[in-house]
Amino acid sequence: MYSDVLLVRHGESEANATGRFASHSWDPHLTSLGLKQAEALAIQLYNAPIRYVVTSPLARARETIAPIARDHQLTPIVIADLAEVNLGQWDGEHLKDLEQRDSDSYKAWRRDPEQYPPPGGERILTVGRRVLAALAKFVTESSTGLTIAATHADCVKGACLVIMNAQGPATRKILVPNTGQVLLRHWNNGRWSIVLAPIFWG
Repeated sequence: MYSDVLLVRHGESEANATGRFASHSWDPHLTSLGLKQAEALAIQLYNAPIRYVVTSPLARARETIAPIARDHQLTPIVIADLAEVNLGQWDGEHLKDLEQRDSDSYKAWRRDPEQYPPPGGERILTVGRRVLAALAKFVTESSTGLTIAATHADCVKGACLVIMNAQGPATRKILVPNTGQVLLRHWNNGRWSIVLAPIFWG
C-alpha cells in the first residue's frame, strides 16, 4: 500500500520577480505570470485522480493551488509545515544586497545551506524533514487518489535530499522552477520514494 503526493512549487511571486527573499515578514502574492502558471497547472492536472489538495499557508502557494481546488471541487487543507524555509535575518532582503553586504555568509549558504544556514534561519535538511513528516501524517489517512501539495522551492529540494540521504551541497544541483513538480510515494512502512513518471493524466 502506498499514497502518492505531487509536490509543487508555487507560481512566480512578487518576491521572485523582484529578487527578494520572502519567509515570515512578507507574504507576497503571485504576479500576473504566476496566476497564468497556476491556471496552466490546473489544466495539466485536470484529469488527475486528485483526492486532496494541501498547501503552505503562504499566499503564493494558496493562490497556486486555488485553480486545481476549484476544478476538482475540493477545499485546500493548509499545513503550516509546508511553509517556506525560515530565512532568519535575511527575510525580506534583496539578493543583490546580501551579495554585497554579507558576501561571505551568502556565498557559504549558496554552497551548503545545511552547514551555513541564514543567520537565525533554518537548515535545508530540517526543512525537508518537516515537510515529509507533515505529509506522512496526512497521507496515512488516504490510500487512494493523488494528493497535490503546494509549497516552496527549498521545501521541495529539502524533501528530495532527505529521501535520497544526500548532503546539503547537493541542493544546488536541484532546480525547481515555478510550478515545478516532483512525484513522491509514501509506502505503508514509512519509506518515501521519488517516482519518475509522467505528470500528465489523460
